[in-house]
Amino acid sequence: MLGFAEHLPLPRDLLAEDPHAASYAMPESELPQYLSEVREAADGADADGVRVLAGVEADLHPGNEAHVRSLLTGLEVDFVMGSVHYVDGWAFDDPDRQAGYERWSADDLWERYFRDLTVAARSGIADVMAHPDLVKKFRCWPKRDPRELFAAFADAAAAAGVAVEVSTAGLRKPCAEIYPGDELLRMLRSRDVPVTVGSDAHRPEEIAYAYEQAVEALSRAGYRSAVVFVRRRMEEVGL
Repeated sequence: MLGFAEHLPLPRDLLAEDPHAASYAMPESELPQYLSEVREAADGADADGVRVLAGVEADLHPGNEAHVRSLLTGLEVDFVMGSVHYVDGWAFDDPDRQAGYERWSADDLWERYFRDLTVAARSGIADVMAHPDLVKKFRCWPKRDPRELFAAFADAAAAAGVAVEVSTAGLRKPCAEIYPGDELLRMLRSRDVPVTVGSDAHRPEEIAYAYEQAVEALSRAGYRSAVVFVRRRMEEVGL
C-alpha cells in the first residue's frame, strides 16, 4: 500500500508575506494534475497488487481553516492529513529558518505549537494529524513536563475521532526520534486513538523507511493494528 500526500496550496496572504513559502506546497493550478497523476499510478499499480491512495496534507495553523475547507470542497481524495508548520508565519521546521528559535523559549514554543495542534485536531477537518510532535525536529526540548500538552492533544484527537500519524521521518532529523515519541504514543493508545504509519518520503529510497522501528514503537505502546483511509473511510489493518 502506497499513499501520496502532497501539500495543499497555501493561502495567498501567506504567500504574499513570505514568497519563499511557495516552495513548501504545490500551487493551486497543479492540484487537479496531481490527483490525476496519482489516480493514473493507482490504475497501473492494481495489476501488480499494489494499492495506491491519493491524499493531501493541509496546513491547519490558526486562521487557515476556511482556506483549507474551500480547497477540500468537492475534492475526491482518500485521506486528508492535517499539520502545523507555522507559528506566527514562521516555518519553524525549515532548516534554513532555525534563527527563529532565538525568539522563543522552548517552553513557550512547545505550548504554542501544541495549542495550535490541539485546535487543529478538534476542527475535524483532517482524517489524520501528521507528525504530531514536529516541534522537536531540531532538538528543541522543553524544560517543563510536556505531558499536560500531550494529554490535551490526545483528548482532542479522541473526541474528534481523528487518527494520528506515526512517522519514521523523525529518525532522519536532528531529533532522531519517531513522531510521536513514546510518551505521547502511550497517551494516544490509552484513549483508543487510531494511528497510521508513514515515512514522509520525499525520495523513493525513503519509502517505508524504518517501518520495523515504527512497529516496535507501536507494540510498546500497546497497539496491535493501524488504520488506512480509503475514500475518507477508516479501515483497520494489521501491523
